[in-house]
Amino acid sequence: MDYQSCLEYMSRNCARNVPGGFERTKRMAELLGNPQDRLSVIHIAGTNGKGSTAAAISSVLQQAGYRVGLFTSPHLERYEERIQINGELISEEAFASVMTQLIEQVVPVLLEEGMQHPGEFELLTVAGWMYFQNKTDFVVLEVGLGGTLDPTNIIKNPVLTVITPVSLDHCQILGNTVAEIAGEKAGILKWRVPLVTAPQQPEALDVILKAAEKLNVPVTALRMEELVPVKTKMQGAYQQMNCNTAMAAVRNLAERDIIQLTEEHLTAGLQAAFWPGRMEYRELSDNRAILLDGAHNPAGISCLAENLRNMYADKEIVLFMSILDDKEQITMLKEILPLASAVVLTRPEHDQRAQNWKGMEQAVHELVPGCPCRLYEDYRVGLKEEVNRLMPGQILCITGSLYLLGDCRKLLHDGD
Repeated sequence: MDYQSCLEYMSRNCARNVPGGFERTKRMAELLGNPQDRLSVIHIAGTNGKGSTAAAISSVLQQAGYRVGLFTSPHLERYEERIQINGELISEEAFASVMTQLIEQVVPVLLEEGMQHPGEFELLTVAGWMYFQNKTDFVVLEVGLGGTLDPTNIIKNPVLTVITPVSLDHCQILGNTVAEIAGEKAGILKWRVPLVTAPQQPEALDVILKAAEKLNVPVTALRMEELVPVKTKMQGAYQQMNCNTAMAAVRNLAERDIIQLTEEHLTAGLQAAFWPGRMEYRELSDNRAILLDGAHNPAGISCLAENLRNMYADKEIVLFMSILDDKEQITMLKEILPLASAVVLTRPEHDQRAQNWKGMEQAVHELVPGCPCRLYEDYRVGLKEEVNRLMPGQILCITGSLYLLGDCRKLLHDGD
């Protein structure tokens, strides 16, 4: 199969978040000889900051001279973003090669055995492991959802586990309290494999530490008051936390002689780290700008609001947003709307969880009476019109959904 045929196959056959992904992924890996067992994995779970932390760890390891595979999700513009080595995305040819092997040789066996067709994330996870083997010194592997039954969690013996800040998200799947969700995230812990955790809410940290104790896991638990300033081009106060977490992770590896690391490697790696779609600022003409931030849950929106207040207090913010139906729409709107001079509601192109996008208009009017609110069925039309409408001193802030962010980012790239 060629690249385009693989994409069409996935579009027709691969749903998102299909129950049973852990078992299907385990079986696919077995049929391929368990490629994940031949990788040196740094496994990362958490609610927010996983991608940025993963990117920072990867960047430092690259500066130290290692070949680093990076597996993250979701992608913003194309699947290949999820599978990269030293910042270079998997090629279309290599992507087609590993996917064809899965589609033609592995998936039929699963179906014959009575399993459901693998979901999108499961296929991509195994494809990443196939691609990384024999090409990498380390793989920084981001959990898709939760931890305990996430497809990535068939990894048996990572060199390190990392948990970024835990907060409420995907409550219908992971639990209704921070403690319950932390329990799911702590599911990635393995017997005696060290853990580095970012600063956590007390109830989350308590759950994580108890899980670590049962598995005899050495824990490095960062605290807010211990964070040190870090130079990085990733904007936003929360990136300081992510970079401190990454710093603790690579230092843990160095202390155990798993890697050779100097302070120069550390400094250069953190300065070079970049994660698209997180406080990504694009200057336009006439003192106008576009800001892309993938805040898609209450904690993320809260961080975005804080950054807007601290970094762009002298600007007018026009919100261009969508919030999926399974998110806490009202909670998120309450946090961000007071900063807006106008609100634009739209929806991403390929996500069926955005059926109630028009219903948010009433909430906008109730929460910020008098604030202009414009609706666009087609985000393409909306983005073009709102960029043209921007006045000097205004920022168009695209946020609320990673899927909308990816759609808009691609459109902006195509227009460059």
